[in-house]
Amino acid sequence: MKRLISLLFCLVCIYAKTCCDDGWIGYKGSCYLFGHGLHTFTTAEQYCRQRNGHLVHVNTAEENTFLTDQMRDRKDRAWWLGITDEGSEGVWYWFDTNTLAEFTDFHPGDGGPHIIEDCAVYDPSVAYQWVDISCEKQAYLPLCEARSSDCTDAVVVG
Repeated sequence: MKRLISLLFCLVCIYAKTCCDDGWIGYKGSCYLFGHGLHTFTTAEQYCRQRNGHLVHVNTAEENTFLTDQMRDRKDRAWWLGITDEGSEGVWYWFDTNTLAEFTDFHPGDGGPHIIEDCAVYDPSVAYQWVDISCEKQAYLPLCEARSSDCTDAVVVG
């Protein structure tokens, strides 16, 4: 009897997956929304907040690669990041949490002390590396991020 119970237990695998709202793409505990309409930095952040998120935080090279691969599928569009150096030139913070960005991917020559360029976008003209630009430029799409909810599904294997 114990062997049968063990066998049945082995046949059922419980796992957690990323659950996101319709239109959002899940990846490693976050959900991403590639928004619509051209926005300034502030209106892009508002767009994301209206959808229960914020402009994207990129924490690792792996996450950055996932996002740039998604952008390549959407062809030649530039996307806002939720990062700013408005408080101190060349020191980049995540806007909604005011935490220092530990990972960045600025194109060479960008991300430094450019007085009127306090926000950043993924720029397709430089292989989706980050470039710093004016926060007031209404020319980029919002890239939103939200935490995923964890869903647990039982799957029968075998």
